[in-house]
Amino acid sequence: MKNALHITLALALSTVGWGQFSRVDYAEEMMLRWKYAEAYPVWAELAAEEATPDSLRWRYARNASIAAYEANFIGEAIAWNDSLLVNSKAVASDWVRAFELLCSTNKHDSLPMAISLANREFPDDPQLKSWSLSVDRLLSLIQDSTSFEVKKLRPQSEAEEFSAFPFEDGLVYMSTGLNAGFLPTVDGWTGQYYTELCHIENLDVPFKRYTWLEQIRNQDIFLAFDHTRKHDGPVAFDRDESYAVITRNQEALDTTGGVLRSRLMIEFWKRYVDEGEVKWQRDDKHPFKWNNPSYSVAHATFALNDDIIIFASDMPGGHGGMDLYTSTWEDGEYSEPENLGPTVNTDGDELFPYVSSTGALFFSSNGHQGVGGLDIYLHRAGASRVERLGYPINTHADDFSFVFDELEGTGWLSSDRVDQRDAIYAVKGNPTAAVLDVHVQACDGSPMEATKVDLVDADSGGRYTEETDENGNVEFTVSRNRNYTVTTQSVAGMDTPPALESFVGDVEKASLVVDLNYVQELNRITVVDMEGNPLSNVLLSFENMEKQRLNRVTDESGIFEWGEEIDRDYSAVHVSLINYWDGYQGFEQPPAGCPMSIQKTIALRPKTEKSEVINLDVIEYDLDKATLRPEGKLELDKLITYMNRPDYKTYRIEFSSHTDCRNDEAYNLDLSQRRAQSCVDYIVSKGISPNRIIAKGYGESRLLNGCADIVTCGCPGKNDQIDPNCQECSDAQHQANRRTELRLLPDE
Repeated sequence: MKNALHITLALALSTVGWGQFSRVDYAEEMMLRWKYAEAYPVWAELAAEEATPDSLRWRYARNASIAAYEANFIGEAIAWNDSLLVNSKAVASDWVRAFELLCSTNKHDSLPMAISLANREFPDDPQLKSWSLSVDRLLSLIQDSTSFEVKKLRPQSEAEEFSAFPFEDGLVYMSTGLNAGFLPTVDGWTGQYYTELCHIENLDVPFKRYTWLEQIRNQDIFLAFDHTRKHDGPVAFDRDESYAVITRNQEALDTTGGVLRSRLMIEFWKRYVDEGEVKWQRDDKHPFKWNNPSYSVAHATFALNDDIIIFASDMPGGHGGMDLYTSTWEDGEYSEPENLGPTVNTDGDELFPYVSSTGALFFSSNGHQGVGGLDIYLHRAGASRVERLGYPINTHADDFSFVFDELEGTGWLSSDRVDQRDAIYAVKGNPTAAVLDVHVQACDGSPMEATKVDLVDADSGGRYTEETDENGNVEFTVSRNRNYTVTTQSVAGMDTPPALESFVGDVEKASLVVDLNYVQELNRITVVDMEGNPLSNVLLSFENMEKQRLNRVTDESGIFEWGEEIDRDYSAVHVSLINYWDGYQGFEQPPAGCPMSIQKTIALRPKTEKSEVINLDVIEYDLDKATLRPEGKLELDKLITYMNRPDYKTYRIEFSSHTDCRNDEAYNLDLSQRRAQSCVDYIVSKGISPNRIIAKGYGESRLLNGCADIVTCGCPGKNDQIDPNCQECSDAQHQANRRTELRLLPDE
């Protein structure tokens, strides 16, 4: 199934007379252009000729095996590869190809022996080691199964057909079996015609034979998007089938390495009505700007939100091979592609994306652990892993382009599981999705309109968000038999809305009511500096509409929490800390009848202007003295100005004084109190009410370092039990403990 897997294509350089080249030159040139179907017979002929020397015979045989494998001539690839193994001419890559051929022909039981033989011959090869480590997991995957029925849609067709997508009452799909009018062109990779789009209008009649004349007139082709003489398809439609995206060859050629290759691109088409007739027109006003001649962009599909597309590309910067990317329609164009990341993408190929009604992303990959070729996986938004689908969806063959309606349990699958020929299969099983109706109501029972609701799949981690309508309702399409957590995003006055757990069983529809009465009545303000460090003793001045205030302070973690003790009428808080610029936070009123539940973090910016900063470090005293120095009075004058500001008229301040450990504790306590009181007396003398400022002496009870007389003998001589050989603290350490502090006080 190389058409779907290797989507970058090589085209002929021009009309060239190959007589001037040797057969080897010709075959190598065809390999460079990825025209494997044309290269294979030349390599096979060279390897089989008696005149070919042994030094070259096995090189030609290897190239014949590679070309046959890439062109999907599986029988020929096995024969030439086996000739290398049997004659002990194989290199490590030949063994890897042998493993892949065993998988593609459903001979997995032979893998352990083949891997053992290969590792015995090449014990240090990393690829062979990787196969050794993964073979047990691979064999276990064969046992995975699902309860689906898979049946070929068009068994009468002799063409290769794949990538079916629902359209109107039927399907649009790709086929290599059409002549495309006169002078049909052939893909040198596979030796088949280039793909054309076809249409099944009525699924009750999936197969129709066309006459030769109808084929000449292109009546067997779906012509809504015109057709080219290169590859057309696959195609995908948005939810209302008014917009389509199709994959095609680019006109500009990639000239990398001196070989011309036609990469793939995507086009957008719009549906319109002309005199009662429905037509399609290419959207030339909005070409996809990320198409590029040096890489392919292909297999695009629409997400649940039709403004988002997901596509495959081998653009630079990916994880290897083809990766899946997403792009969003913004400001009249599609945004820069964003890689879906290593959970989805691997160093292999990820192709053929499709987004189901639940938002699940189905895609094909040969990079995730599978049992051969491309396998189908699904990924749910936010999940940390992908899920591989079991048999009969996945087999030993290439299984790809899975389009599935989880609500109906029906879909379409492409696979080359029979005779290595691509075919479309109808998939039928039990529905795997349900509708979950969520109703959000305020505490008085009124509906919550325009409220965003988050739904988290507890099993996969997938996350989906929708918004309630005017009746407070929102609908999710979810997978059955899974646990979900449902919560609203932050609503006015409630930063911590309730989260409810719900199990959706094997049902068509389930319902859940999110009542905001369930909210935890917890309010918290956290105050930090600009680096995110917590700020303690920050004054929080809550204010109501009458400008009345309640003053509280943060704890050592910079946090203040409250419940009913602060009425919901207090709808704003002023945040103050000496030597920091003030902060402010308003609170929206919660929904009708609901308690306030807010969680806010406020960052304060430090002051740097000398005239604004109150530097208490300069308030120093002579030893055993409590008299203020002139430089200390200058700093206290700044504090007086601070306390006289209109917004701070209700603030109360504690003026704290501390000593070092020298002298006894009682003396130090008295000295610190006298020092603090001297500052307070000065402030009161300048007109500040004595009720607004408190003097507090702490003596040596709150030292900043280890210079204590008991713990580390920082003050020898005060305690007879202190080790006389211990190190006495320095003057600088003692000076650090002799300090003055200011603390804003809450209401009493």
